[in-house]
Amino acid sequence: MQKTKREQIKALIHLLEGETAGGAGAEVLRGELARVMKEQPQYLHEVITRDFRSSVPAALVTAMEEICWEELAGACGRFTAKINPDLEEALAIETRFVNPAFTSADIAAELDLLALTLRPLLITCNGTEDIARTLGRFFFRIQGFNVLSCSHDIKDISFGRFLQKKQGSSLCMASLYAVLAARFGVEAGIVDMAGRVLAYFAPQQGETPVFADPADKGKLLSLADCRKYIDARGLEWSWSFAAPLSSRAALRRFLGNMIFLLNKLRDERRLAYLRRYMDILKN
Repeated sequence: MQKTKREQIKALIHLLEGETAGGAGAEVLRGELARVMKEQPQYLHEVITRDFRSSVPAALVTAMEEICWEELAGACGRFTAKINPDLEEALAIETRFVNPAFTSADIAAELDLLALTLRPLLITCNGTEDIARTLGRFFFRIQGFNVLSCSHDIKDISFGRFLQKKQGSSLCMASLYAVLAARFGVEAGIVDMAGRVLAYFAPQQGETPVFADPADKGKLLSLADCRKYIDARGLEWSWSFAAPLSSRAALRRFLGNMIFLLNKLRDERRLAYLRRYMDILKN
């Protein structure tokens, strides 16, 4: 039965390749592809990786992107309507814009695997600073994650790709700190320290906040260190610098970074969708 499903999907892809864009047949095929993406994503992923690994048809890529991007507009609306939307949901939305084949389950599975490996290391931690230091050692030394000094491609901003390639932006790394810490009941988040993205750890009783710098292999910073950084920038300190971003703000930051890169490329096709999402999030 599984083989038959894969063969049907493979045949659908070949039909998409041969169909003229914009024709009535193309719309029918695209509708069927949308159904497969929704109901049988695992089989579609298997077919693409096994049968089209060396060269994915351009017609399939375009169709999958635009089907997914239309769905993401609805996902952004549902996300925004929630009182306190989850950061992992935001990460799934921005990941699927870059790679429509990704699902929330894919990201959750990657995080679950990391959490399983991390668990023994956190058991002996004592206090927030120790937890933050252990996470940094786990990410950079044990797992080998690497943070790029700057992003030249929106793939560098994709959280799902970051989990797979272990390389990406500071925003991806700070997000990983936050969502993995949350799996262990540790209150963590992302802060925008005047353009410098840091991971934030809420203080426990008798402690002060702790920050980890993704761009410096998880170097820990105190509140005093952050204030010195703001002073060195010639800015007046505000507690908003140390306030964690909401999941909505984090998603806007991801999408804004993508828009910045795509503006340079004048990629109006993708920019039109991203601007639409930003309007939904703002409203």
